[in-house]
Amino acid sequence: MIFRRRQARHAPPAFTRDDAFAAKPIATPTIERTAHDSGGALIAIAMRPSGYQKWLLRISDDAKRKIELDAVGVEVYDQCDGCTSVRQIARRFAKQHQVDQREAEVAVANFIQMMVRKGLVSIIMKTK
Repeated sequence: MIFRRRQARHAPPAFTRDDAFAAKPIATPTIERTAHDSGGALIAIAMRPSGYQKWLLRISDDAKRKIELDAVGVEVYDQCDGCTSVRQIARRFAKQHQVDQREAEVAVANFIQMMVRKGLVSIIMKTK
């Protein structure tokens, strides 16, 4: 068959689980932050449109992206200071919300991954 689907080659992960939990998330600079009565917040960050987005979608250079977080999200986001590791954030989360350490690690890690994808947080990892 001429048009065969190629087998995907999966590279081994560049870092281990321990490396990921030792990483230190740091919040990106915010343009504005509006607190809600419920404990949540609306956070606006600078949007960096690519060349195609500027041209095709006519997005200006000073555009901002707004992301809404609930009270628990704000609690985790505020701990992303570049000094506190993901493991420490998960431990504090487990103590404050009376959940199992493993549950807290999974929840915090997934939430930080989501914040990284949205551009709210960057990760600092030690090089080996």
